[in-house]
Amino acid sequence: MKKKYIRTLKLFSKCSFLILFIVIATNYIKDNSTYFMPQEYKTIKKIVDKIALKNNLGYEEIPFSIGSGAYMEYEAEKLGICKKDDCYYFKNLNPYKKHKDFKEVNLNELSKQSFLFNSIEAYAWSGVVWISKSTFKTYGDKTNYLSCLIGHELAHIIYNDHLEQSIKLSKKIKNHQNLKDDKNKVLNNEELKKEEDEEIDLYEKVLSRESETKADQNGARMIINAGYPNDTCLKSLTFLSKKNYTDAHTEINSTHPGHLERYKSLKTFIDSYDKEVKRLKPYKWSWKYSRNQNTLTFSPHNQVHD
Repeated sequence: MKKKYIRTLKLFSKCSFLILFIVIATNYIKDNSTYFMPQEYKTIKKIVDKIALKNNLGYEEIPFSIGSGAYMEYEAEKLGICKKDDCYYFKNLNPYKKHKDFKEVNLNELSKQSFLFNSIEAYAWSGVVWISKSTFKTYGDKTNYLSCLIGHELAHIIYNDHLEQSIKLSKKIKNHQNLKDDKNKVLNNEELKKEEDEEIDLYEKVLSRESETKADQNGARMIINAGYPNDTCLKSLTFLSKKNYTDAHTEINSTHPGHLERYKSLKTFIDSYDKEVKRLKPYKWSWKYSRNQNTLTFSPHNQVHD
């Protein structure tokens, strides 16, 4: 009887260990497998795979992340759960995760409302492409238009727009410093500082608009190379302007060109662009998904490159 009990106990221990192993393995696969990731991430993967087949996207990892969006940030401030300029956290909040109430505000309900009322929103920063969950809802089955948005953000990273802007701005500031002595004869220090700040701020906006125009063009280049119709990104730009109520004219203090200027610049580029048919060097990549970090990372394999 005692031996039978011991055998049963050992069998139970083995079964318990096996069950625990299966549970851990299942959770790991669920949290890290691209097969089980949200549909929005699957859409990103499908689009970027197509782009990467005919374009070199560089040799550094590019993480993609999906957040709640600006509507969440705006409402969080309005509800008093954060102060102005400190609400960015709520914009980036993971929309796939259940959150506890914060200061008696139901964050899960707020996230649902953000998904409903937010529109198209994306940016590239620190090598990461961020897209709001509502963006996928707004594009719906127009994934070719969404491809242009993703191509645009990839272009910011691949062509290192920020560095180019910083160099130009640095030169502008240096020129200002060289003119200080002459202006000091007419303006006092406070007036001079204010004038300087205003001029540099406007110049930063000019550089930003240049960067957006270049990202439009480089993004369209990748989309055309990938086999999409040449006018895809022009149609995508019109769709974006309609959905986001973009101004037709360019505001002097805006970071983005108005629709008319942006469309004209992109059309001029596309009309003169010959699809690149040069043979690409072997280019391979893989994907890493993390449910905990809410990221899907494009990972180029180590390859010999110039």
